[in-house]
Amino acid sequence: MIKYILVVVIAGAVTYFVQDSLPAPKYENYKEVLGALLSISSIIFAIIGAWIAIIYPRAIGRVFGDKSAFAAKLANAQQDAGYLSELVEIVLVSAIVLMVVLVIQFTFPLLGDNYMENVGKHIKLFVFFVIASLTFAQLQAIFRVILTNYFFLNEIRNKNKNAEVDKRHE
Repeated sequence: MIKYILVVVIAGAVTYFVQDSLPAPKYENYKEVLGALLSISSIIFAIIGAWIAIIYPRAIGRVFGDKSAFAAKLANAQQDAGYLSELVEIVLVSAIVLMVVLVIQFTFPLLGDNYMENVGKHIKLFVFFVIASLTFAQLQAIFRVILTNYFFLNEIRNKNKNAEVDKRHE
């Protein structure tokens, strides 16, 4: 929860510092950022969704499989559940970004450029704040994907090293 509050605070601070230089909230001014957000969110959503599809059945199988080695399986399942919850949270962030970007892309053309040029400063700030929040949330999701995979890779390497040491001592 704190990380999302931090995203909103950062977006608010950026909005505050650039408020005097913001252009009218026309679609053309934000088209490239929205397109990039849509692409990145879609990619993350698809990749993490595939990982979840692989990990979820394995985690369930460990808990409800053979009961003889239940304690070891439960520890592995809890580890999988932690990794799975991290991935699901990243997917949720990307899904929210996708939905909001789609709503923006649907709404901007309906409102028209003339309407958007004549809106007050508060609407201009709000539009920028929303897009900045989406951008920082997506950056945070990308960073978490990188960190999660880095730690996962380190864990695999450590297990491989431990297995090699154990094999040498046999």
